Amino acid sequence: MSGIINDFIEEEELSLLLAFLFSLPKTDNAIILRNELLLAFAAACDAGEIGPEAQPGLWRFLRRVQEMLFGDGERLVVFRHRKASCRIFRIFPGDVRPEAVDIPEFLAIKERLFLGEAAPARLTVNLAPFYDYGPKLKDPDSIGHGITFLNRFMSANLASQPEKWHNQLYEFLKLHQLHGRPLLLDGTLLRSPAELDEGLANAMEYLKRVRPGIGNEQVNQRLGRLGFLPGWGGTAARILETMELLQGILEQPSETFLAEFLARIPMISRIVLVSPHGWFAQEGVLGRPDTGGQVVYILDQARALAAHLRRELRAAGCPVEPEILIVSRLIPESDGTTCNQRLEPVRGSRHVRILRVPFRDAAGNIVPHWISRFHVWPWLDRFAEEAEAEIRRELGGRPDLIIGNYSDGNLVATRLAKSMGVTQGNIAHALEKSKYLFSSLYWRQLEPDYHFSLQFVADLIAMNLANFIVTSTSQEITGTNEAIGQYESYRFFTMPGLMQVRCGINLFHPRFNVIPPGVNEEVFFPYTRERPARQTEALERLLFEEEGADFFGRLEDPGLPPIFTIARLDRIKNITGLVEAYGREPELRKRANLVLVASVLDPNRAGDQEERGEIERLHGMIEEYGLHGNLRWIGRFLDRASTGEVYRIIADRQGVFVQPALFEAFGLTVLEAMHSGLPVFATQFGGPLEIIEHEKSGFLVNTTDQAGMARRFTDFFVKSADDPRYWQGFSRRGLKRVQSRFTWEKHCRSLVRLGKVHGFWRYSTSQEAKSRLGEYCELLYQFAFRERADRMN
Repeated sequence: MSGIINDFIEEEELSLLLAFLFSLPKTDNAIILRNELLLAFAAACDAGEIGPEAQPGLWRFLRRVQEMLFGDGERLVVFRHRKASCRIFRIFPGDVRPEAVDIPEFLAIKERLFLGEAAPARLTVNLAPFYDYGPKLKDPDSIGHGITFLNRFMSANLASQPEKWHNQLYEFLKLHQLHGRPLLLDGTLLRSPAELDEGLANAMEYLKRVRPGIGNEQVNQRLGRLGFLPGWGGTAARILETMELLQGILEQPSETFLAEFLARIPMISRIVLVSPHGWFAQEGVLGRPDTGGQVVYILDQARALAAHLRRELRAAGCPVEPEILIVSRLIPESDGTTCNQRLEPVRGSRHVRILRVPFRDAAGNIVPHWISRFHVWPWLDRFAEEAEAEIRRELGGRPDLIIGNYSDGNLVATRLAKSMGVTQGNIAHALEKSKYLFSSLYWRQLEPDYHFSLQFVADLIAMNLANFIVTSTSQEITGTNEAIGQYESYRFFTMPGLMQVRCGINLFHPRFNVIPPGVNEEVFFPYTRERPARQTEALERLLFEEEGADFFGRLEDPGLPPIFTIARLDRIKNITGLVEAYGREPELRKRANLVLVASVLDPNRAGDQEERGEIERLHGMIEEYGLHGNLRWIGRFLDRASTGEVYRIIADRQGVFVQPALFEAFGLTVLEAMHSGLPVFATQFGGPLEIIEHEKSGFLVNTTDQAGMARRFTDFFVKSADDPRYWQGFSRRGLKRVQSRFTWEKHCRSLVRLGKVHGFWRYSTSQEAKSRLGEYCELLYQFAFRERADRMN
């Protein structure tokens, strides 16, 4: 263990490290986190307590300390050894030899420190023994590229165990159907892998002789006599390419051949996207409680998936139309939205529909009102049962792929996939465990408002049973070399008095895949493109001139470039932190105005207590810093088309967009602004790390350091005023970055391939080992989740 420390600091610096760690005052909960530790160290350096010669090494070490516990005469350190790996050790004053601490002991110590006594009996969760099946990654940098690893593993098996795997591939092709229609092989004519080999040779010989212009119907008739059904391609050339890929797999397996061959098989035409909470509709909902980026993401994704699948099915010669169902909650008291409609076509695609299913109480009565995402848990079991019946009714059978969204949607998707025997993917969007500090330790105090005791169990079940998990960035999974990722935070944790999780997730399983989203490029396009003048003028008036109950502030100098942000007033979004940073920096106020589109102005109209508190806090800051002439606050929800134009108006005025969240899982607004050509400043905590190249295509800022954040803004506007090319450079490079990497077409191509690879993987491997994991998770569901959820009502 001492070797780990010596990798980062010199031996002579150890005594300084120990002196610093033992000089820190004990916190109320006996824990100090990484950011607090670094701030304390910076203060010690500024005070001259640590000389400049020792600072670089100690900085390197302390940046990797995730947390430190104040034990009785000792310190327990959780140290970031490398990405996806932490080591825990205890140190004593004056002793430079750290002592390793295992996870059960660490969690027990944390519970004693937190409770001040021995913790009462609790559930111990350890999923490690159930991961003895399937391939495992070894390199942390491979995590998030599960599909590549899985293709490599399966192609290696095809090479090393050809008889077994050729037979499995043959059976898969013979049995493969789409909605009851066989698509690839006629098993009465091609009765074995050997006959498939011979049939392929004959078919390919024929296809190479096919005359240009010959009809596909004639080609399919000839191939049908050889045992090959329609589904190999829409043209003779496409069929030949697909068969050559299969022949390559059988003769000389490679991950490239396998990946491309599976991608061409028409396995998927019906997809169900599950998103129960919030107000799910196409308009009039954004900005309401629990309703924001997730709705935008799913609607855009659904349209793009439908278009992508239609092209794929046509290329495969499969005369089937895609169907995408978005399953959400029906809310009778819909407050002017369409959330009370059972079925709603999605504009922009005739293949996408929203299917709404109600929550019902124990007597079967429909629950009429909106329910917070933190309180939906008692309703989900019955919701899943009714949703299955409704899905089968709408699709005329089961879907080919189910994708859950957020914790509640992922749990429902897990129940549906188990019951219907369908491949399942999960998209978390955000894991609340990472958003709320000490949420597991303080679960009891937070329980009335947040019910984390249920949410964290739901997360554990869904993420372990999913065939694959999609994230927008790799840091969501494994974090960075210096900070823990969202999924990684589930590896071990304790909820004192309730549950101790010693191994909650295996990050090295190939289920994790990074597939970033895009944006609707018909809405979010560069400010340099021609736009309707009437819309621009109307939104300029809204941003800078209109008065009334939804508007606050009149800018003294409206010609100054604007700092712009748009978000709901939640604590995690940190709009009040941005306002405070702006208010404290006189030079910044001289150079730029602050424009907010955020929630509502009247706290009595807030959607929940947290929003109400942030609204009141924002009003207080405006008064404290005298921002009436520098700040413009629009308390109104904008539709997406208006939002896109607002980004462009801010760009017209050489402004910037700021995403000041304390933590952001990904950052769709960051993508939207960059697609509009607007320079962006975004939090360095979370997904923006993988969107923005710092100081090249935008800026990453420490949103907990308000002074530092304000200095960054000021420096940008000073340089832009001195040289307009400075602003234009960030606009241009940001736009190039997102156009090359973040599009819905790239997303859908990867997502559908992922579903196909896992479809073949599920068929080709024994499910016996995974069934033990399923049984364990079912016990968690019944006894750690469902019973507790039932007691909520």
